[in-house]
Amino acid sequence: MARVLVAAAALVANADALRAPVRMSAAAPYTLYDLPVSNNGARVRQLLYYKGVGPEDVAIVSPMDLGGLRSDEYLAVNPQGKMPALACRDEAATFGESDTIARFLGGKFNDRDGPGDFAPSAGTPLAFKSDRLARHHDIYLAPIQGCLYKASPKGQAYGLFPTRAAALAEFQKQLGLIEPMVDEAGPYLCGAAPTQADCALFPTMIFAAKMLPLFDLEPAFGPKTAAWYAHLTSGADAVAAKVYEEVAGSLDGWEGKGRWSTIYGAGLRDAPEPTIFDKIVAGDIPSKKVYEDDLCYAFEDANPAAPVHVLLVPKRKDLLTQLRFASDEQAGGPCGLARLTFDCDHFRHRVLLDRVRLR
Repeated sequence: MARVLVAAAALVANADALRAPVRMSAAAPYTLYDLPVSNNGARVRQLLYYKGVGPEDVAIVSPMDLGGLRSDEYLAVNPQGKMPALACRDEAATFGESDTIARFLGGKFNDRDGPGDFAPSAGTPLAFKSDRLARHHDIYLAPIQGCLYKASPKGQAYGLFPTRAAALAEFQKQLGLIEPMVDEAGPYLCGAAPTQADCALFPTMIFAAKMLPLFDLEPAFGPKTAAWYAHLTSGADAVAAKVYEEVAGSLDGWEGKGRWSTIYGAGLRDAPEPTIFDKIVAGDIPSKKVYEDDLCYAFEDANPAAPVHVLLVPKRKDLLTQLRFASDEQAGGPCGLARLTFDCDHFRHRVLLDRVRLR
């Protein structure tokens, strides 16, 4: 009974926090809670910059001013505890989700002077082109962008992908799929002027261009996508230059603080001298292959200790020297040691079915 009362009290306290008045800018009718490093927040800021919307209309405030993303005051604005979030004075509403915020503010300020149409009429070609690109970003890129900078997938899985390598491969694939949707003439994604699509994708492309090379990867931009990104980073578009400075500058700060120094494949590399098994997997030393897939290589032992003696070795070590030192990322998921163990067990049972002893 005591536990029930405590739980009930906690629920009441949380509800009271969510009902608490939201602190907003005294002058502006809208307050955007955001930080420069947020690519999703930059999507909204870019739109506002294009339309010349200043702090008298939309004040941009750090969530830290409310005590941080997990503070009761910020959770009253966005219960998800994420950036960005918008507080609307006249509408007496607060909400998160960058796409919703961008569309709301795009509709509010679309008639302002400045390039771009950020609220095209539904059913028009421009609305279709812009919406599908923005949707591609929100469904296929944003959910797994953490593979570029999160230290570990533990508690922060990369969407459906349990390992960084799998998520990076999917991220690259989705970058490539932008290409057929890019306007032939440009210089923006949907033609001669910026749209919601440019605002959604450009900040995330800054992430890709800055972070993928840390993993020895170059962004999988097609020719039209590359030309669009080059235009926005050339200085020809003053708004894009401002957004680039905000986002890239923040990422440089991350790198200066060693953000990637403990991430496998970026700051941490498989640097030791190759072993005999590495040379066998690479084909430098001949072997009699028994089985091979994307993760492992199996071959007959040159000096067998049994009628059938097969060695199963991983193709990638990721700095792992002993199983007992395996990290969460190395051990988990269908692309990690768990699958390697399954492959070994499956292979052993297959041989046993043929009544052959495997060691």
